[in-house]
Amino acid sequence: MGRLALVKESMKGQTITLLAATDNGWRTAEKIAQGLEGASLQRYHHGFRKALETAWLHADAIICVMAAGIVVRCLSSLCRSKYDDPCVIVVDEAGTHAISLLSGHIGGGNELTAVVARICGGTAVITTGSDVSGHTPLDLWCIEQNLSIDNPGLLSKLSARLIDSGSLGVFQDVDYIENLPEDIVPCTKQRDADIVISLLLKAGPEQLRLIPRLRYIGLGCRRGASIDEFEQALQELEGHHGIDLKSVAGLASIDLKNDEAGLLEIGRRHKLPIRFFSKEELEIPQVPSRSEMVHKNIGIYGVCEAAAVLAAAKRGRPGRLIIEKIKWERITAAVAQAPF
Repeated sequence: MGRLALVKESMKGQTITLLAATDNGWRTAEKIAQGLEGASLQRYHHGFRKALETAWLHADAIICVMAAGIVVRCLSSLCRSKYDDPCVIVVDEAGTHAISLLSGHIGGGNELTAVVARICGGTAVITTGSDVSGHTPLDLWCIEQNLSIDNPGLLSKLSARLIDSGSLGVFQDVDYIENLPEDIVPCTKQRDADIVISLLLKAGPEQLRLIPRLRYIGLGCRRGASIDEFEQALQELEGHHGIDLKSVAGLASIDLKNDEAGLLEIGRRHKLPIRFFSKEELEIPQVPSRSEMVHKNIGIYGVCEAAAVLAAAKRGRPGRLIIEKIKWERITAAVAQAPF
């Protein structure tokens, strides 16, 4: 699947808001909306700045059909972080140029810009350095490889070094990433590397540390368990049991809990997808803990350990339980790690 196709697939379920300043702009915005799943036109009556602020709170992507200067002036007070800000794209009224203005990599703006340009029959304008130079965009590569960035303050510096020098060195204590880009060169010694990929190793002050997201937290709960109780469980897994939440790729539970408000909210809060398994699926893994009370209530002997193991399965190989069931008053949790 090509990158544009992947972008269209990734946009499913996301919110894309289109804003326009003139009647001609609205006609172009309508054309774009027809070609994008999840896109909606937002008419405004109290000024563009207020409309942009409203869209900022709810949208994953904002497409503005108007002059770039208007958008830039209104964005300055809204921007916080490339990891949290929605992507912003500016399109001229005629659809001649689509400009990726904000969150081009992590927010998906560059790829969405290319899709918008194709819909309009115009030209995509991409200004991020790695795209112009042809080098690997480090932030996007980390997302594609399911790597968390432990020290994101170094990302811009390392990206600039890659553009200037043509390559970066990487050290892995285990071969988490087998096929490296041509401009990311393996090092045999950690001290020689610009990037360190490891679940455990610390990095030097000038080394970008990337953490493989290989762990899955299985969760069981009583009905009505609160977001604070789930938060306590995750914080204790990290603080008392050594599970860096940056190494967690997702959560898992039984499908009977797919409407549990606290569980859904903890996934949203930590931006972790939740997989739900049926009772029949959860009976398959052989796990150490068995609860007669759970069996009496829902017909199986446990949830969290089996859910974690199933979520961590990879290429037909089961996940490995690394933390057995831990109990709180209304929540249970276990952690499994994917094979590599």
